[in-house]
Formats: sequence, C-alpha cells, structure tokens
Amino acid sequence: MAYREMGRRIQLAREQAGLSQAELAAKLGCTQSALSNYELGKRRIHLGMLEQIAQLLKKPLCSFFETSTDSYLQDQALLLEDPRLREILLHAAELPAEDKERVLEFIKWRKSMILSEMITAADVWGFSRFL
Repeated sequence: MAYREMGRRIQLAREQAGLSQAELAAKLGCTQSALSNYELGKRRIHLGMLEQIAQLLKKPLCSFFETSTDSYLQDQALLLEDPRLREILLHAAELPAEDKERVLEFIKWRKSMILSEMITAADVWGFSRFL
C-alpha cells in the first residue's frame, strides 16, 4: 500500500476523532510537521507509530491497511452517518443526471471559495505559514 493512501486514512481517522494535527502530534510525542508528513505520505511511518495512532484514534490497526473496496464501503458509511449529508444525498439522488452534475460543480465551487477565504484570512492575520 502506498504511504499516501495510508496517510489519507490517518488524516480521516484523526478528523473523525475531532483532533487537530497539533493535538494528535502532542499525544504521539512527535512534531506537527512529522504528523503532516505522515498524512501526506511524504514520510514512511513505522509500525510502532501506526499502532500508537490506531490506539489513540480508537481504530483497529487493520483499518489503515484495508483494500480499496473496504475503504469505499467505509467512506460510504461515514457519509451516511451525518443526517444532513444523508438528506442532501437523498434529494440529489432524485435529480436528473444533468442537474446532479450542476450540484456537484456548485459544491466544488463553494468549497474552493471557502478555502480561498480561509487562505486570504490566514494571509491577513499572518497565519498562512500554518496552512
């Protein structure tokens, strides 16, 4: 398995646990930048560190090694846990294909606008080095 995919799974588990990179890094006894590199797949993670992460995030160790099919099913389950997201998906399912595409493009556009606003605010306040 590629380190990038494993890192994505670590990040997802961390976010599900409601922890920032800094918070999890402190609990692991490593730097935030080291954790960031694990999540980005830029740094090889040792099994001992992965075991600590799994324990802290209350995830089975195997969840970081699952096949892509298992990952898809896990992602699907996560999407359905959020009642608002489930409602959005149910309404979107009833739309014609062309409208589904428009909704998807709107969501992508809105997400990019939010990220852009965050980056602009970070630049104004001098926090851009943390993004």
